[in-house]
Amino acid sequence: MAYLRLEGLRQHFGDHDVLRGIDLDIERGEFIALLGASGCGKTTLLRLIAGLDAPTDGHIHLDGRDVTALDPAQRMLSMVFQSYALFPHLSVADNIVFGLRARKVARDEQARRLQHAAELLGLSALLARKPGALSGGQKQRVALARAIVSQHPLCLMDEPLSNLDAQLRAEMRAELRKLQQQLGLTVVYVTHDQVEAMSMADRIVLMHQGQIAQVGTPAQLYDQPATPVVARFIGQPPMNLIRMPGTSTWLGVRPEHIELADGHAAVVMRTEYHGADTLIEVKLHEQPLLVRHPGRVAVSPGAGLMLRWSAEHEHRFALDAISQ
Repeated sequence: MAYLRLEGLRQHFGDHDVLRGIDLDIERGEFIALLGASGCGKTTLLRLIAGLDAPTDGHIHLDGRDVTALDPAQRMLSMVFQSYALFPHLSVADNIVFGLRARKVARDEQARRLQHAAELLGLSALLARKPGALSGGQKQRVALARAIVSQHPLCLMDEPLSNLDAQLRAEMRAELRKLQQQLGLTVVYVTHDQVEAMSMADRIVLMHQGQIAQVGTPAQLYDQPATPVVARFIGQPPMNLIRMPGTSTWLGVRPEHIELADGHAAVVMRTEYHGADTLIEVKLHEQPLLVRHPGRVAVSPGAGLMLRWSAEHEHRFALDAISQ
């Protein structure tokens, strides 16, 4: 049996269906990203796993036991939130071991766990400081250390890096993934940022309108999107979806898989030079299409281009699947 199993989870708020039947198995030691746009239900699902809310229907099994009706404290898991939730009047050390003191863990065991977490996260020199004297990245490390010292094998994270700047987010992604692998943690990580999900997760659970659109590795969601929703969400920029003349399906092709070579005639609408590549928006069969070309391409609006892509990079979707 899976370490964490979600069976038929539903959540209603009044007449609004927030979750519409979630079935998911998560193995011990997996890093799972719950990915999706705002309002898709990913944070609601995390709250159900944590026990902060009760599901309208369905069951949650953790390590072989049904925990659906258990309080958060009885589920033996830790959480890291978007807000650091640190006590401003306590030192870094006291913030980290606060939960252990509440559980009346022996003092020598508290000290041992504190030292271990501080060394893992580079906080040893900051233990006497108050949160007000820390940077955003240091505060996030303290929040992670507080989760680590609990020694719970399941850690739930709700967009923990969203308050950091772009460079620090990239650094923390690498650190967080390394830490998860070192400790063998099972992580369920909520994010709307596909870069976070693609770079850290073993598997991505892409959610859409309260349901799971697709579950798979980052490569599977990129290479084999099951629906147009997945195709358009994964990838930067997202997959092109166009109607080709004489067909009864949507054709999907990623901007980076389109070559400037003899093939389809298109007209340039605009270009964006990004340094490593150039993004070219064209009109093909009266529909917008994005082309991502390596290096710099000097083309003016109104100019003609010939485009080509290989059949192996084509994706076909039914006409009525465009909203799925």
